[in-house]
Amino acid sequence: MTFCQQLRAGAVWPAPATLGISAMIFFGTGAAWAQDTPSATDFTNAATDTANWILPAKSYTGNHYTDATQINPGNVGSLHVAWRFSPDDTGPIEVSPIVYDGTMYVTTAHDHLYALDAATGKVKWSFTDNPHVISFAANRGIGLVDGNVYLGTLDGHLIAFDAATGKKVWDKVTVDDTANSFYSMAPVPYFDPRTGNPVLFVGVSNGDWGGIGNIAAFDPKDGHVIWRWETVPGPGQPGHDSWSGDSWKRGGASAWTGVTIDTATQTMYLDLGNPGPDFNTSQRRGDNLYSNSMVALDISGPQPKLKWYYQFIPHDTHDWDPPMQPILFIGKVDNQDRKLVAAGDKGGNLWILDATNGKLVDHTVVSFQKGTDTEPTITGNFACPNTLGGVEFEGGSYDPATNSLLIPSQNECGFWTATKDVVYVAGQFYLGGAFPKLVGPQTGQMNSVDVSDGIFNWRHHFDLPDYGGALATASGLTFSGTLGGEEHAFDTRTGNILWSYDTGAFITAPTEAYEVNGKEYIVVGAGPAGNASIPELPSSSSSSGPAPRIVAFTLGQ
Repeated sequence: MTFCQQLRAGAVWPAPATLGISAMIFFGTGAAWAQDTPSATDFTNAATDTANWILPAKSYTGNHYTDATQINPGNVGSLHVAWRFSPDDTGPIEVSPIVYDGTMYVTTAHDHLYALDAATGKVKWSFTDNPHVISFAANRGIGLVDGNVYLGTLDGHLIAFDAATGKKVWDKVTVDDTANSFYSMAPVPYFDPRTGNPVLFVGVSNGDWGGIGNIAAFDPKDGHVIWRWETVPGPGQPGHDSWSGDSWKRGGASAWTGVTIDTATQTMYLDLGNPGPDFNTSQRRGDNLYSNSMVALDISGPQPKLKWYYQFIPHDTHDWDPPMQPILFIGKVDNQDRKLVAAGDKGGNLWILDATNGKLVDHTVVSFQKGTDTEPTITGNFACPNTLGGVEFEGGSYDPATNSLLIPSQNECGFWTATKDVVYVAGQFYLGGAFPKLVGPQTGQMNSVDVSDGIFNWRHHFDLPDYGGALATASGLTFSGTLGGEEHAFDTRTGNILWSYDTGAFITAPTEAYEVNGKEYIVVGAGPAGNASIPELPSSSSSSGPAPRIVAFTLGQ
C-alpha cells in the first residue's frame, strides 16, 4: 500500500522525518493531499498492477495488456463517458497517459503537460509553454519517478517538474544539435540494479533531418548523461561498412518510441528508424545498419553492448521503419513456450523473433503491399504502403489466453518521387525526395495473428485507417480507435465489435486502462489528424481540425 493509499485508508499521519524521499505533501485550496511517484517495486510489478499505468506500454514488456476484468464482454455495451478533458492546444493527440495513485499525466502536440484527477479529469496543475517546432508537433508522454515528472520537448530539452506542484525543478538541452534533433517519445524510468538508483532512457528523433539517432540514459537528479549508444556505427565499429562513403554521418536510425526491457537479463529491445536520406539512396549504398532494425542491448554494465540485431528492411528506400515499441512475451510455437519479441513496420509487416538470439520465428504481411522492390525515381512511381501506412507507433498487445498478437495496420498507397541531388541544410528535411502523394482509398484493419503459425485468427476491416494501437484485457476484450474517431471494443476471440463510441475527433493515440477507488476506466486521446490527414476524413469547422480531447469511459454511475 502506497503512502497515499494509507492516508485514504485512515492510517496515522507520519512525522515528516519518516517520509520517503518520493513522498511530498502539497497544501492548497484549504485541503491537503499527498503525491508520490512509483518505486522500483512498482515498476517491477507494473504488468499486474490493474490500478496504475506507469509506463507508456503498461510495463517494460511493451505489451498493452491489463489483468483488469471489471469491464468484460458481458457488460462492455454499458460503457459510457466518465469525463472529458480539453487541453488548450492544437495538433494531434498521440499521448500514452501515465496514471499513478489517482493522478493522470497527459501531454499535447506542443509539449503542454497536465496533471489530472484520474477519476474526474479535473486539472491539478499544468505547464503550457510552447517550444520551437522543427517540422511537426507531437509528444507521446512523460516519465514519472523520483518525485518528478520528466518531459522531452520538440526543441531538444529534457525538463523535470515537481510531481505534486508542477514547479520546474530543472531544464536542460540534452540533444547535440537543436537544428535537427528533438524528442517525441516519453522518457522511460528504470532502476539500475547495480546502484539501486533510477535512470531515464530517452531516444532522440532526427533521422529525417540529417542526424544520427541514439538512446541515452540520463540521471533524473540533474539530467546529465550516464551513457549513450549511437544507432549508426562509426569508423572501426561492426556494421560501419554497411554505409558507403561518409553517408553514415547523416544516417538517421532514430529512436522514435519506447524501449522494452527484459529485467531478468537486463536486455533492452529497441526498434530503430529509417536511414537518411529517405528516398534518394545513391549516396548510402549498403544495408545501412542499424536502421530499420530491432537491436538487443545488454545494459547490465556501465555502457550498453550490442547482443544481436535483426534488420527488417535492409537499405530501406520508402521510410518503412518499425515505429512501434517491441512486445516481449512468452508465446507458444510448436506447442512449446518460447521467449519471443514482436514488432511491426510501416511496410506492412509483422515480425516475430526469438528474444534470446534475434532469429526470425515468423513474418506475416498485414497490409496491402505493391512495388516494395522498387526505389523512388525522379519521374516518380507507385508503391504501397506509404510512409504512414503499415503498422504505426501506437503498438499492439499479446493475449496469452488465445496465444495471439493483436495489432492494427493500414492500407495506404502513394506516388513517390526522388530528387537528383541531396543537400543537407540545418533545420530542414533531409529526404532526397518528397513525401508520397496519396493514391486510392486509405483503409485499415484490426488483426489477430496466431503466434504458433503466423496465420490470421480474424481481421476486421475499416473504411478508414486504424491508428489506435491495441489494448487487450484479461476479460477477453481488445480496445482500439480508428482515425475516423471511433473507439471500439472487440471480442478478442472472435473479432466481433461489442461496443463503439464516436469521440468527435481523430484517434492517433493508444488506449489504456486503469482503476480509481476500485472502478475501472478506459482512456483514449483524440484530436486533429495532423500528418495522418487523408482526403476521406470529414471536414472540421476549424482550420486546424477538431479540438484535442482526452476521454475516459467507465461502467455504472
